[in-house]
Amino acid sequence: MMSWSMRAAFALQFLVLVLSFQSVHAEELTGILMVEISGLKDSSGNVYIAVYDSDSTWLSDEMVLNQKVDIADALDGDLVRTELLLPLGDYALSVFYDQDGDGELKTNFIGMPKEPIALSNNAVAKFGPPKYSDAVFSLGAQPIIQSVSIKAL
Repeated sequence: MMSWSMRAAFALQFLVLVLSFQSVHAEELTGILMVEISGLKDSSGNVYIAVYDSDSTWLSDEMVLNQKVDIADALDGDLVRTELLLPLGDYALSVFYDQDGDGELKTNFIGMPKEPIALSNNAVAKFGPPKYSDAVFSLGAQPIIQSVSIKAL
């Protein structure tokens, strides 16, 4: 017969095992984000989609995902469509059309984009870059669509 301390130790080990399995399983849950980009005047080249998950990293080089999308391969009528698989959570997107093909967003001397851009929720700038809170959306278990309109500033 097990002593009380042995039963308690066994129960504690079992609880730790169950909780660790649940946290690993939760991290593996992914959602489908479908991105639809309108407003492209050219059907060649690439667009880049950057995904951010916090206000502190918004529009920085610290993105969760940076996806290159070949426009010709993703063109569906007037829209460029692509799917991203991401862990469930809150995100914001920035998209730019790489007009010169160098893989980098060109900006002017004060940091304004010189190539066409779009942001999730079609957030707009007000005295500086749009805020993360204006562009953020929640990705859950059900697929969602972010429809953005790309524009030159």
